[in-house]
Amino acid sequence: MTAAVPKVATPAAPQAMSEQQTITIESIQKRELWRFWILVFVFGVLAGAVAFAMFVHQVLQIGEGRPPGQPHQAESPRGSIVDRNGALLVADRYFYEVSINPTHLKTDQERQQLASSLEQLAGISAAQTLELLRTYTYPKFLRLASAIDLRAGRRILEERARLSEEGEMHPLLLVTLTPTPQRYYPERNLAAHVVGIVAMLDGAKWLRGVYGVEGYYESFLRQRDGVNLTSKVTESLAALPPDVRRFLPSPAGRDVILTIDRNVQWIAEDELQRAMSLYKAKAGTIIVMDPMTGEVLAMANAPAFDPNEFNKAEPSALINPAVNAQYEPGSVFKIITAAAALDAGVITPTQKLTDTGSIAVGQRVILNSDRAGYGQVDMTEALARSLNVITAQWALALGQRQFYQYVERFGFGKVTEIDLAGEIYGLVKKPGMENWSPADLGTNSFGQGLAVTPIQMANATAAIANGGKLMRPHVVKARVLDGRVQMTEPTVLGVAIRPETAKELTDILVAVVEQGNQAAGVPGYRVAGKSGTAQIPTEQGYTEDDTIVTFTGFAPADDPRFVILVKLERPDPSISRWAGYTAAPTFAQVASRLFDYYSIPPDNIRLGIDALD
Repeated sequence: MTAAVPKVATPAAPQAMSEQQTITIESIQKRELWRFWILVFVFGVLAGAVAFAMFVHQVLQIGEGRPPGQPHQAESPRGSIVDRNGALLVADRYFYEVSINPTHLKTDQERQQLASSLEQLAGISAAQTLELLRTYTYPKFLRLASAIDLRAGRRILEERARLSEEGEMHPLLLVTLTPTPQRYYPERNLAAHVVGIVAMLDGAKWLRGVYGVEGYYESFLRQRDGVNLTSKVTESLAALPPDVRRFLPSPAGRDVILTIDRNVQWIAEDELQRAMSLYKAKAGTIIVMDPMTGEVLAMANAPAFDPNEFNKAEPSALINPAVNAQYEPGSVFKIITAAAALDAGVITPTQKLTDTGSIAVGQRVILNSDRAGYGQVDMTEALARSLNVITAQWALALGQRQFYQYVERFGFGKVTEIDLAGEIYGLVKKPGMENWSPADLGTNSFGQGLAVTPIQMANATAAIANGGKLMRPHVVKARVLDGRVQMTEPTVLGVAIRPETAKELTDILVAVVEQGNQAAGVPGYRVAGKSGTAQIPTEQGYTEDDTIVTFTGFAPADDPRFVILVKLERPDPSISRWAGYTAAPTFAQVASRLFDYYSIPPDNIRLGIDALD
């Protein structure tokens, strides 16, 4: 259920408001929303300006390259990238660069002879060659072709060998062929945002990694850089399973093994495309994680792109929204408020609070999404019905200091430290910061007025599944350098809540799926999770129809093997604008396929019990 539009009022009881008071409340509401979103807009403009500048300088000029005649340093090989099972995701392919010292050609006849030979042997346009020879500006270097395939290169080399052996003087003997690596992504769109791209930065002498693993591990992957493994604790390459070593080591001798499982990634991307089509959403993200280690098993985004032809993609499609974009999470954030309230001891799982349908916090009146009140409700019913009024009461019981301490403990308002380029912080206003007001305590409790990234929300969910331990999410399982392997050790960033609290909340979230988010359930398995439908802010307030829907959860609940976060942007409201009818069933589809993929038996078999309740 959605987090309702916060209503603004005086501290007086909201039960009996006159028409004049209602008008005043609405005007204050618009003003307060407008002030907050001015701040968000400024942050967004600054971030967008930086991103656009980076894109213009680092990406848009990639396709231009160097002028055909400009000399350069030869590209150095880059290491390969494989998934956790050894499937090749990124490698170098080799081509030949064709160049010549144009001053060695003395006559037009020699130039014509060379142009004709290159066209016949390698398909290089004779007219293009002659034009380059006529207009070159660098006297000792002229690139005639930046990349011809190896077969064409061999034909030139064989013809040169024949001419040399016969002692024939021919301008083809003056040509230099230089083996040149180019990045190749055999899986095309698969995990494109995770692996990133390689591009020619403006004014650079060689290609560099941009975005994703290519960008984050640029110095390691590029043979030109003399980096070493950061730890002395390494293993021999022979210690890896044979399948993982299929394409390792690469010619560069420095390679990366991802935590990504190609098959899980394919499942996530397939289900994301199905959801996008079914609900006519504009964009989406699915993340699958191992909550115990922080390993990212899949990170799917739509729209995606082909790294082999990234110049053809929309600029916005190159940015990874799972780590590089923020959004208001809505009611899915209630699991954080519930965790904090339980852990601090301000409420128990069975303790009931009164829901009158509205509550005043600061100068705002908070309503439930359906504008109804439900009387005495405990935590399970409050989360199953997604009641804003009760969630705000938990936050008030915590108080400002404790509430925001727990928000920070779960990793919000700071980077998760995931090893992908360009991660952003999200946005959490806190007491003492400009434009924070006491009303924010109430609205933040159910995911309004703050912004998170999908990886932050998924990682916070993983902390609950992991007994309260917040892990550092990571996408690289190991690095290989000169035959030695350094594994990535799981890193605990902190303890968000006590293990006892995590267990209590897990049982509550199982009941939430069974009572309030049935579409997320998978028959035979206990699934823990929560949905969230976030309205999108505009100058006039929050929209009614345009929403961002999220479902986050984990399974099996008693022994979590995976966390799944599903986020869809702007599903068609004529189909459904609610997470319970869009993100939740998508979660169930992914979870069901993962149970099959990992051969996880149903709970009654796995736990040795006769039947599930």
